[in-house]
Amino acid sequence: MRSFAIVREIIDDGEIMVLPLITGACQTCESGCLKQGKPFAVLNKRKIDVKIGMTVKIGYPAPILAAEGILSFIIPILCSIAGLFFAPRIAQDVLGIQIGSRTEEIRALGAVAALILSAATLFAISRSSLHLMKPEIMQAV
Repeated sequence: MRSFAIVREIIDDGEIMVLPLITGACQTCESGCLKQGKPFAVLNKRKIDVKIGMTVKIGYPAPILAAEGILSFIIPILCSIAGLFFAPRIAQDVLGIQIGSRTEEIRALGAVAALILSAATLFAISRSSLHLMKPEIMQAV
């Protein structure tokens, strides 16, 4: 995520309230019709000198974005592998299903179910208002 925002309030040196600009072209437009979103807090870890009304570029550091991308693939794959190995035991012990000769079908179903469930959970978390990290001001524009 790299986008532009307008500084609305300086809480302290480390945290600033900004109002996001929906389009990058709005920053040079003089008509005053900025399409703006909901204000949120960002961090100023780089100690950039900002003032109220200033346009800033916000985003997450590259290592954070890379880790997020890798985890979004690794977690569903690991859950699918776990579903593959634990599905027969869960089917027998928890659900009380006699699997008999259907072990491979149960394993495949467990792998697919774990993959879909973990991917759907990650998707729901990414779309929710739960944010583990705040974005940072990358530069003043």
